[in-house]
Amino acid sequence: MNCPFCGSAETRVVDSRPAEQGRAIRRRRECETCGDRFTTYERTESLLMVLKRSGRTEPFRTDKLR
Repeated sequence: MNCPFCGSAETRVVDSRPAEQGRAIRRRRECETCGDRFTTYERTESLLMVLKRSGRTEPFRTDKLR
């Protein structure tokens, strides 16, 4: 995670807790270079992807399954 203030990649997690009724993780981070703190939210993607035999991926489609 890069600091939005100075751009440094050296950040550490100060606090972590569930958010949005458990659908996300809220992390409070601190930049080790400039010392500023910022908040990030981590959410999962609900889009299922299918790995094809050729090695490419595409979104899952139920109409193709039928």
